[in-house]
Amino acid sequence: MLRSLRWAIAWAFVILVLCLMPGKALPEWNWFALLDLDKLVHAGLFFVLAVLLAQAFYSNRSPAHYLVWACIISIAYGFATEFMQGMEALGRRTDLNDMIANSTGALLAAAHVNWKEKKGKAIVPFAFLR
Repeated sequence: MLRSLRWAIAWAFVILVLCLMPGKALPEWNWFALLDLDKLVHAGLFFVLAVLLAQAFYSNRSPAHYLVWACIISIAYGFATEFMQGMEALGRRTDLNDMIANSTGALLAAAHVNWKEKKGKAIVPFAFLR
């Protein structure tokens, strides 16, 4: 569990760095393209985080036990990073739609892991990180 948790913490750090980059450091895109890409990126980042946490918390108990915790932590972390983005020094803003995308990614991860487990396949796709 500890090794798996290290991967989840490392990924959480990557998310933190990406989310707290100052606005001036971000590449400029046409905002229409950014709208689609940005939400997909947010969902993907938190999908991976929730899967890594599910792997770290995996137990022989019901999937609800470890998947609920993986989702709660991922969603809370997504909210926290969005609120931190609202700090004036970063030149960015808190975005409710990003919070929704973060939460959606975490919930999709839980559904994916649960589906894989019910199919009798690998519990999580990152089994090589165990």
